[in-house]
Amino acid sequence: MNQRGFATLEVILMIVVIGILATVAVPRFTDVTTKANTAKIQSDLTTIDSAIQIYYMEKGDYPERIDTDLKDYLMDIPTPPTGKAYAKDSNTATTSTELKITEKAYSINEDHRAILHSHVAGDFEMPKSSS
Repeated sequence: MNQRGFATLEVILMIVVIGILATVAVPRFTDVTTKANTAKIQSDLTTIDSAIQIYYMEKGDYPERIDTDLKDYLMDIPTPPTGKAYAKDSNTATTSTELKITEKAYSINEDHRAILHSHVAGDFEMPKSSS
Protein backbone atom coordinates (compact mmCIF):
# COMPACT_ATOMS: atom_id res chain seq x y z
CA MET A 1 0.00 0.00 0.00
CA ASN A 2 2.80 2.34 -0.82
CA GLN A 3 0.93 4.06 -3.70
CA ARG A 4 1.08 7.80 -4.02
CA GLY A 5 -1.28 9.97 -6.10
CA PHE A 6 -1.07 13.58 -7.19
CA ALA A 7 -1.08 16.22 -4.50
CA THR A 8 -3.87 18.78 -4.57
CA LEU A 9 -1.42 21.55 -5.48
CA GLU A 10 -0.11 19.56 -8.45
CA VAL A 11 -3.63 19.02 -9.77
CA ILE A 12 -4.47 22.71 -9.39
CA LEU A 13 -1.27 23.73 -11.21
CA MET A 14 -2.04 21.29 -14.02
CA ILE A 15 -5.54 22.74 -14.43
CA VAL A 16 -4.12 26.29 -14.49
CA VAL A 17 -1.57 25.37 -17.20
CA ILE A 18 -4.26 23.67 -19.31
CA GLY A 19 -6.49 26.74 -18.89
CA ILE A 20 -3.72 29.08 -20.05
CA LEU A 21 -3.02 26.90 -23.10
CA ALA A 22 -6.72 26.80 -23.95
CA THR A 23 -7.06 30.61 -23.78
CA VAL A 24 -4.22 30.91 -26.28
CA ALA A 25 -5.31 28.11 -28.62
CA VAL A 26 -9.08 28.71 -28.90
CA PRO A 27 -8.92 32.25 -30.40
CA ARG A 28 -6.30 31.13 -32.92
CA PHE A 29 -8.44 28.18 -33.96
CA THR A 30 -11.49 30.42 -34.33
CA ASP A 31 -9.54 32.87 -36.50
CA VAL A 32 -8.26 30.06 -38.72
CA THR A 33 -11.81 28.76 -39.18
CA THR A 34 -13.08 32.25 -40.07
CA LYS A 35 -10.28 32.67 -42.63
CA ALA A 36 -11.04 29.27 -44.15
CA ASN A 37 -14.75 30.15 -44.42
CA THR A 38 -13.84 33.45 -46.10
CA ALA A 39 -11.62 31.69 -48.64
CA LYS A 40 -14.34 29.10 -49.41
CA ILE A 41 -16.96 31.80 -49.94
CA GLN A 42 -14.65 33.77 -52.23
CA SER A 43 -13.94 30.65 -54.26
CA ASP A 44 -17.61 29.61 -54.45
CA LEU A 45 -18.81 33.05 -55.52
CA THR A 46 -16.10 33.34 -58.18
CA THR A 47 -16.97 29.89 -59.54
CA ILE A 48 -20.68 30.74 -59.66
CA ASP A 49 -19.90 34.07 -61.37
CA SER A 50 -17.97 32.16 -64.05
CA ALA A 51 -20.88 29.73 -64.52
CA ILE A 52 -23.27 32.69 -64.86
CA GLN A 53 -21.14 34.16 -67.66
CA ILE A 54 -20.85 30.83 -69.48
CA TYR A 55 -24.63 30.38 -69.20
CA TYR A 56 -25.12 33.87 -70.67
CA MET A 57 -22.72 33.18 -73.55
CA GLU A 58 -24.51 29.94 -74.41
CA LYS A 59 -28.14 30.96 -73.83
CA GLY A 60 -28.10 34.72 -74.48
CA ASP A 61 -29.91 35.33 -71.18
CA TYR A 62 -28.91 35.33 -67.52
CA PRO A 63 -29.93 32.55 -65.12
CA GLU A 64 -32.44 33.31 -62.41
CA ARG A 65 -31.56 30.56 -59.93
CA ILE A 66 -28.32 28.78 -59.14
CA ASP A 67 -29.79 25.44 -58.09
CA THR A 68 -31.90 24.93 -61.22
CA ASP A 69 -30.43 27.00 -64.05
CA LEU A 70 -26.74 26.39 -63.31
CA LYS A 71 -26.85 22.72 -62.31
CA ASP A 72 -25.38 21.71 -65.70
CA TYR A 73 -22.63 24.34 -65.41
CA LEU A 74 -21.38 23.41 -61.94
CA MET A 75 -20.11 20.00 -60.82
CA ASP A 76 -21.85 20.47 -57.47
CA ILE A 77 -24.04 23.31 -56.29
CA PRO A 78 -21.86 24.97 -53.63
CA THR A 79 -23.28 25.70 -50.21
CA PRO A 80 -21.95 28.33 -47.82
CA PRO A 81 -20.00 27.18 -44.78
CA THR A 82 -21.42 27.62 -41.31
CA GLY A 83 -19.89 29.99 -38.80
CA LYS A 84 -18.30 33.35 -39.52
CA ALA A 85 -16.40 34.96 -42.39
CA TYR A 86 -14.67 38.26 -43.00
CA ALA A 87 -16.53 40.75 -45.20
CA LYS A 88 -16.07 44.42 -45.97
CA ASP A 89 -18.04 46.66 -43.67
CA SER A 90 -20.89 48.16 -45.69
CA ASN A 91 -20.44 51.54 -43.98
CA THR A 92 -16.74 52.03 -44.61
CA ALA A 93 -16.14 49.58 -47.50
CA THR A 94 -12.48 49.45 -46.48
CA THR A 95 -12.28 47.45 -43.27
CA SER A 96 -13.27 43.82 -42.93
CA THR A 97 -15.42 42.67 -40.05
CA GLU A 98 -16.72 39.27 -39.01
CA LEU A 99 -20.03 38.36 -40.59
CA LYS A 100 -22.16 35.56 -39.14
CA ILE A 101 -23.27 33.29 -41.98
CA THR A 102 -26.98 32.62 -41.69
CA GLU A 103 -27.97 31.92 -45.30
CA LYS A 104 -28.10 28.31 -46.48
CA ALA A 105 -27.54 29.02 -50.19
CA TYR A 106 -25.91 31.49 -52.55
CA SER A 107 -28.14 33.60 -54.79
CA ILE A 108 -27.95 35.89 -57.82
CA ASN A 109 -28.47 39.65 -57.53
CA GLU A 110 -29.97 42.07 -60.05
CA ASP A 111 -26.50 42.72 -61.53
CA HIS A 112 -26.25 38.99 -62.37
CA ARG A 113 -23.56 38.34 -59.76
CA ALA A 114 -23.43 35.55 -57.20
CA ILE A 115 -24.01 36.87 -53.67
CA LEU A 116 -24.11 35.82 -50.05
CA HIS A 117 -25.68 38.24 -47.56
CA SER A 118 -25.76 40.88 -50.35
CA HIS A 119 -21.98 40.62 -50.71
CA VAL A 120 -20.16 39.67 -53.93
CA ALA A 121 -16.86 37.74 -54.04
CA GLY A 122 -14.71 40.88 -53.79
CA ASP A 123 -16.42 41.90 -50.55
CA PHE A 124 -15.09 38.85 -48.72
CA GLU A 125 -11.49 39.47 -47.75
CA MET A 126 -9.16 39.01 -44.83
CA PRO A 127 -8.74 41.99 -42.51
CA LYS A 128 -5.63 44.08 -42.93
CA SER A 129 -3.05 43.09 -40.35
CA SER A 130 -2.15 45.77 -37.85
CA SER A 131 1.57 44.93 -37.65
